[in-house]
Amino acid sequence: MKRLLLPLLAAIVLPTAVNAESYDASVAKNQWPKMQKLLDNAEGFLDIGDMNAACSKLREYDLLLGMNFEGLQELYPSTDWFKIKKHSNEIIKDFC
Repeated sequence: MKRLLLPLLAAIVLPTAVNAESYDASVAKNQWPKMQKLLDNAEGFLDIGDMNAACSKLREYDLLLGMNFEGLQELYPSTDWFKIKKHSNEIIKDFC
């Protein structure tokens, strides 16, 4: 009975599927919508002429991009994240 009960308990308690996604990728997946919203807000602030607020949003976006770089690479491997990061840095340098 014990030999039958232990595997049954293990099958119930242990997860049956393992997520192949890394921790970095799962964090980046949660951060990506926020990053997109920051870019939208920066554009909105630029439209109304508020450079300080736009630069603040762009800097926050750039910070999150750097913090989530590996996870974003894992989630979207066909995207050139180095090019995006470089472009982000150039915009901040030129306009902020």
